[in-house]
Amino acid sequence: MLSSTSKSFFSLSIFSDFRFIYGIYFLLILFATIRIVGWEGSNNYSIFYYSLYHLLEVKSLYALYPAQYEDHYHYAPAFAAIFAPIFALPYSVGLFFWQLLFAGVWVYAIQKLPITNQQKVFAYWFGLHELFTSIVNSQTNPLITALSIFAFISFEKKQPFWAAFFIMIGFNIKIYSLVAAGLFILYPKKGVFIASMILWSVVLGLLPLLLTSPAKLLWQYELWIRELFIKTDSDKWLNISIHRLIHLSISPNIATASIIGIGVVLFCTVYIHRQRYSDYNFRILLLASILVFQVVFNPVAESPAYIIAVTGVLCWWFVCPKSSLDWILLLSCFILTVMSPSDIFPATIRMNFVVPYSLKALPCVLIWFRILYLMHFPQPTVHQQNLDLD
Repeated sequence: MLSSTSKSFFSLSIFSDFRFIYGIYFLLILFATIRIVGWEGSNNYSIFYYSLYHLLEVKSLYALYPAQYEDHYHYAPAFAAIFAPIFALPYSVGLFFWQLLFAGVWVYAIQKLPITNQQKVFAYWFGLHELFTSIVNSQTNPLITALSIFAFISFEKKQPFWAAFFIMIGFNIKIYSLVAAGLFILYPKKGVFIASMILWSVVLGLLPLLLTSPAKLLWQYELWIRELFIKTDSDKWLNISIHRLIHLSISPNIATASIIGIGVVLFCTVYIHRQRYSDYNFRILLLASILVFQVVFNPVAESPAYIIAVTGVLCWWFVCPKSSLDWILLLSCFILTVMSPSDIFPATIRMNFVVPYSLKALPCVLIWFRILYLMHFPQPTVHQQNLDLD
């Protein structure tokens, strides 16, 4: 439950009116797009945009093209085909629809979660700045977040075919979104889900054949696999994740694979509680764990990715006991994770402490361990109604 102060704030009609909230989100998207198109430009969107043309022109998706953008393209070849309708538009028009689509799909995902309207309002205001951080960087992270939520909702509606679809779409954008497949263990029709995963992996994997030849597509996939192995420990001191926290506080020599391996083992320990699979709180805590895990254990996680983790924090918050510890964790997440990149956060603290010590990641890491604890040792809490899924 929210505190009385939070209740009184969010009970004000204008702040709890979804039309007002959606209007604020739309204005922020419009502002971000105008700023990007008119002044700053978007290196990320340029990487996405030109991928379609490189695919059509039979050029390597993974080579450097300094005249068009900096850095590399890191996504599956299917990514360029999936979003071809947007990339085929004029650059500025496509960028606007890209921003609108990705912010809108996150807003829609929160609206479809089986939580109360009051909780949705809280989620929209809590996640506003974090979503903006991702949008101004033209990132895919809001969509990745939404796809995990859509997979969860599909499982809840006993639709493993569509759960597999959403998970495989996410995989072809960012491979770590495959973690959402961990939900299937809690639900029936596991065989249907596995068969659907195979089907959608083939369908989406071959989708670029609409734009290129089989031989050239195979070549692109070979390049993609090679690219995945390049970007591991190279960003050890640039990422914002548990990896950097461990390298700073314990030893820089601890291997990335070891940290991920320990994380996977800890993540999987909750599956021993088979008797709790029917408990809604347990299932949404697993969704929270998946969303946070995708970011904090990603060895190349950047600040704009934290819309995924913050959404996981919100899922945890709605079913946690609301103890003093939970409140401290939530507030630390809002201050260090959500607000630290903003202009209202003291720049001296950000540059001397938050950035050097990767403190943006710390609250989410601690909350992930809190989620595991609650899944192993459930605490008394207000019953979360399993609301109908439309």
